[in-house]
Amino acid sequence: MTLRGVASGDRRPERRLERPALAQPDAVLAGTGMFAVVGDLQPTSGLEVWRESNHAERKLIVREIARDSPDFVALLGDLVFCGSSEAAWSEFDRLCAPLRSEKVLTMPVLGNHEYWLSRRPALANFFARFPHLEGRHWYAVRYGPLGLVFLDSNVHWLSPPRWRDQLAWYERQLAAFESDPAVRGVLVLLHHPPFTNSRVTSDTLRVQKEIVPLFQLAEKTLAMLSGHVHSYERFERGGKTFLVTGGGGGPRAPLAEGRRRRHTDDAFGGPALRLFHYLRMCLRSDGVEVEVRSLEKRGEHFATMEKFTLPWPVRDADASSSS
Repeated sequence: MTLRGVASGDRRPERRLERPALAQPDAVLAGTGMFAVVGDLQPTSGLEVWRESNHAERKLIVREIARDSPDFVALLGDLVFCGSSEAAWSEFDRLCAPLRSEKVLTMPVLGNHEYWLSRRPALANFFARFPHLEGRHWYAVRYGPLGLVFLDSNVHWLSPPRWRDQLAWYERQLAAFESDPAVRGVLVLLHHPPFTNSRVTSDTLRVQKEIVPLFQLAEKTLAMLSGHVHSYERFERGGKTFLVTGGGGGPRAPLAEGRRRRHTDDAFGGPALRLFHYLRMCLRSDGVEVEVRSLEKRGEHFATMEKFTLPWPVRDADASSSS
């Protein structure tokens, strides 16, 4: 599937408007109302002999997603270990063969590993796999009543002007979805989490300070989905959900516990070392149903780790009409 009518997510920046005009999303996707999300499919480097290698689990996750036959799968970055390696991308191509066989559309964001080690060939490899992005680092689509915003959170790989361009576009796109009566809710997807209790990865402060505030101000935003941390966390703040879902097979690390936690409000009560997983997401009349499908180490069967609904926001006009 080719994305048509793509908004100017990665082109010459437009002049910032005080009152953003209604913009068309990059594409309007149709389908059954079910899609998948998975983060951090990267393999463990051969040099990291002290970390777990999860080749079998990665293959099982991709095959399970393909069996679900979702309308699309959102990939939350770190698809390979080294983005400038042709061999790494050839392995990724083999891994994702089941998705191609089932003609599952892939909607990725850039992770930090996609930029390694040499930016130019790394990005060339990435965009060769996703030609429908047409070279864009950030973009938006509408999927039925759901708006989706895909961002490049690699602030250290983007120049300051490019980072500002993205933030200005992000603000305009959120405003456009807010103004569109066909959109009932919005998801924001990016690689780096604003909040995490990871023992090896810190909070991403630029995301926390520059991307989260606009997300929290918008009425229709439901959840921010990120990877990077090879674990699963769910934070509920100000009526919004922040999901860390990096369980696609990258080497796992335990989360901090007790007094070592930076954040005490992880709503998922799982163990410090969490299972491999992906998200199965379904559009319902009352919101977006999220089912976390999990797989144990050396396991063969998937189970539901948790299930919850992101309710559609009730706007003032809707509340008045129903009373």
